[in-house]
Amino acid sequence: MTPANIRQKLHQYIDKGDEKLLKLMYAVAKEYNEEDDFEYEFSEEEIKLFEERRAKRLSGESKTYNWKEAKDMITGKKKPE
Repeated sequence: MTPANIRQKLHQYIDKGDEKLLKLMYAVAKEYNEEDDFEYEFSEEEIKLFEERRAKRLSGESKTYNWKEAKDMITGKKKPE
C-alpha cells in the first residue's frame, strides 16, 4: 500500500470513526510527533540493585530463563523454579 493510499484510508477511518477511535488515533499521532526530551537517570539505589542482580546472575546464584521458558511462565504454562 502506498503512502497516498494509507492517507486516504486513514482519512476515511477518521471521517467515520467514533470518539474512542478518534482519541486513540490522536494520541498515537501526538506521541509520534512529539520530541523525545525525556531522559531518565537511574538513582544510586537502582544502580546498586542492578549490580547486585548482575553479580548473582554471573555467579550462577540466580536462575536465568530462555524466551520459551519466560513466555511459558508469563502465560501460566510453567511455574518459576
